[in-house]
Amino acid sequence: MTTTAARPAVPEDADELLRLRVAVLDGGPLTEQWRAVFRDDMRERLGTDPNLLAFVVPTDGGLAACAIGIVYRGYLGPAFPTGLWGRIHTVVTDPAHRRQGHGRAVTAALVEALKDRGCSSIELRATAAGASLYRTLGFEPLDGFMALRPGPGGWIR
Repeated sequence: MTTTAARPAVPEDADELLRLRVAVLDGGPLTEQWRAVFRDDMRERLGTDPNLLAFVVPTDGGLAACAIGIVYRGYLGPAFPTGLWGRIHTVVTDPAHRRQGHGRAVTAALVEALKDRGCSSIELRATAAGASLYRTLGFEPLDGFMALRPGPGGWIR
């Protein structure tokens, strides 16, 4: 494994972030409208929104890997002394650049940035392929997590 340096993503990375994000999505229609909204949101917020954090490993032809996370504000409590928690939404390495430490580099950089931002908890949804990496970075499974999402027709009332 080579030593890999991750850097913060910049607005000019938006097209490549979109390419990598699409590679890991597992549901929902990937319409041109969705693609445009994601790309434009990245261009607008990267480097200006302190709650959107992203790290990348560049290559000559684009990006080898990325990790994107969000800082959320909740309520204060014993488990959340700052009221802030982080969620890693995307970690992906381009297939041509796997097994070179890029995924670890972007994830570790994002975790440190979320800690520096004041997050007292960081969560992610691990795939079978990524779980061992996340364990080596200190993540542990948390039983009982559930989600409620609208169906194709919206929320059922």
